[in-house]
Amino acid sequence: MRRSLTVVGIGVVLAVSGGIGVASTSDSDPTAPVGSVARVVPDSGQDLAASITALQSTLRRLPADYVSWANLAVAYVEQARITGNATYYDKADEAAARSFEIESDENFTALAAAAAIDAARHDFAGALDNAEQSLAINPRDLGALAIRVDALNELGRYPEQLRALRIADRFQPSTPISARYSYAYELRGDLDRAGDLLLRTSTSGSRADKAYVLTLRADILRKQGRLKAAGRDLAVARQALPTYLPAKVSSARLKTARGDLDAAVETWQDVVAQQPLPEYVTELGELLLHLDRPAEADAQFAVVRTTIELLGASGVDTDFETALFEADHGSPEEALRQARAEWDRRTSVHVADAYAWALHRVGRDADALPIAEAATRLNSPEAKFWIHRGTIEAALGMTDAARTHLRHGLATDPGLSPWQRDQAVATLSDLSRKSTR
Repeated sequence: MRRSLTVVGIGVVLAVSGGIGVASTSDSDPTAPVGSVARVVPDSGQDLAASITALQSTLRRLPADYVSWANLAVAYVEQARITGNATYYDKADEAAARSFEIESDENFTALAAAAAIDAARHDFAGALDNAEQSLAINPRDLGALAIRVDALNELGRYPEQLRALRIADRFQPSTPISARYSYAYELRGDLDRAGDLLLRTSTSGSRADKAYVLTLRADILRKQGRLKAAGRDLAVARQALPTYLPAKVSSARLKTARGDLDAAVETWQDVVAQQPLPEYVTELGELLLHLDRPAEADAQFAVVRTTIELLGASGVDTDFETALFEADHGSPEEALRQARAEWDRRTSVHVADAYAWALHRVGRDADALPIAEAATRLNSPEAKFWIHRGTIEAALGMTDAARTHLRHGLATDPGLSPWQRDQAVATLSDLSRKSTR
């Protein structure tokens, strides 16, 4: 699932060189101060650690360097993402606060850093507010431009997302903006256009840019059933940046799509050892369930619960992740409580799917259906959106619609969790049995 580029792309947002322009508008460019965007934060743990060390060294010599304090805050956010250690968010808070203490007036770099911290903690309204404040001072700040796009996406404000993309592309045509344009196309079901844009983007930029873009394209190719092409892109991505973890995540899903499930388990185990995000650990647990290894699956699900607790203790909003996990592997009532809370804050298609599924799991299918329809309103190629909608329709006796949407979901991504696929196939089989009675 590629729910947001914020989590997977903050480092690349701040590390790109040039890119390509995607769109143009007739708006006149406002005049504004053009400051330096945050320093290079390479998307690899080793380079990132070196960048943090260099920033810390600079600040020992120049403790009043408020730009370096802001850059250190963003680097800590990236460190939290790479290591899965949420305590780095507290360090990021401290660094950003220090930047504001030194320079409280028009400190757009610190405002962009605050936006990055908010986005990483899933406070997307806060991220949008801080990004807007940063851009009011410097409309060309790449980090703030990208985070504004991500925040609008996560809030479900899709027309505004496209307008923000057009502005970002006019001011900062670059790899991260092109990647976000690609995701906007993908989210709306236009996989050919999304993939073509990533292919064009992959011809420029750094090795980190290439790994980032080709991994995203491999995910699109997998959803299209073009597994050999996806494998080629991942091979190039790994060659460009061997330590790039998202490429390993994509590889695990590609192995699932190819039916090489034992190899997929090994790859997922390697992934979660480095970054135990709830989504990744759940996917490993479900694969183990499918392989009839329930004790091992339960151990992974225990890790999910612990990770969610640790993230919450560090100020990360985990309602969305909790709802998804609890609906299938815990308490449906708790899933509904968390999903409703998230829906009150933002109405993205991903949150709509989680809310609809939680309503279904507590038996409220009539209430769930319009929310499931909202989840599929963009025609997004997310297999679970369609499977969940079809399952809800099946529960309501809408047999033809249920079959259509379940089959569409099953055809959407061969890398779908086999356990999720099992549930959908079972629902289809049940519909067939009922129709022959």
